[in-house]
This record gives sequence, C-alpha cells and structure tokens, in this order.
Amino acid sequence: MAKYHGRNGQAYLAAANGGSAAAVVNLTQWSINIDTDLADVTSLGDTFKSSVLGTKSATASLSGYWADDVDIPFDAFDQSQSGGAVACYLYPAGAGVAKYFYGLVWPKSVKVDDSVGGPVSFGAELTFTGAVTRV
Repeated sequence: MAKYHGRNGQAYLAAANGGSAAAVVNLTQWSINIDTDLADVTSLGDTFKSSVLGTKSATASLSGYWADDVDIPFDAFDQSQSGGAVACYLYPAGAGVAKYFYGLVWPKSVKVDDSVGGPVSFGAELTFTGAVTRV
C-alpha cells in the first residue's frame, strides 16, 4: 500500500456549469469533509441515547497564495450564481495518481486575505450537491 506526501495534491474546479475543470493555481491546501446526519430517536425511559442515520453531505475548502492569475475559484463563484453547480476534482496525491474525489459543488464563498506582515492569500468554501464519488 503506497503512502503519499501532500505536496503533489491538486484541486480542479470548473469556472462554469458544464465547463471543463482546470487546476486551481498557487494552491497550498485543500480539504474535504464528508459526514452523515444523525437523528435522535431516544424515547422516554431509555438509559442510552439512540439515533438513526440520515443523509450524507460533503464540503470542501481550498486556500493558497493569491496572484493576478487566481481566477478559477472566483469565476466559479460568480458563474454558479446564475449557471448552476460546477465540477470539482480533488487529488490527494496529484492528477497522475488514479485516486481522487469528484462531485458537483456550489461555491459557497470566496475570500482574499491581505495583511501588512504576510503574503496575500485566497480561500474558497464549497458545498457538494449530491453524491461525492471516491475513485
């Protein structure tokens, strides 16, 4: 079983619904969180809580150093407001390794952070709509 260093990770995001996904440049970090809703079904008199599984959901975040060529997350955010969800691919070990996560996302937010003591950075929060496919 091979293990990988995160330095080769990549994220691809489409700038518009139905568009081709392209690499997000100057990326320094991405993450994905997949979870399941739990509904409490504990009854009076029970001595332990009980719950049932609900539906899955997933979110992702991207961040990196901003430059004048960091357009894809911002374009995806703008286009999704009127054009629909966009494609997202997350590669933990780079696009050359056939293991990745894929799904359609709503770019929920984008940001730029600027401070006098550091580099300008960007970030994006994504919410998957529907299933996340793990290849």
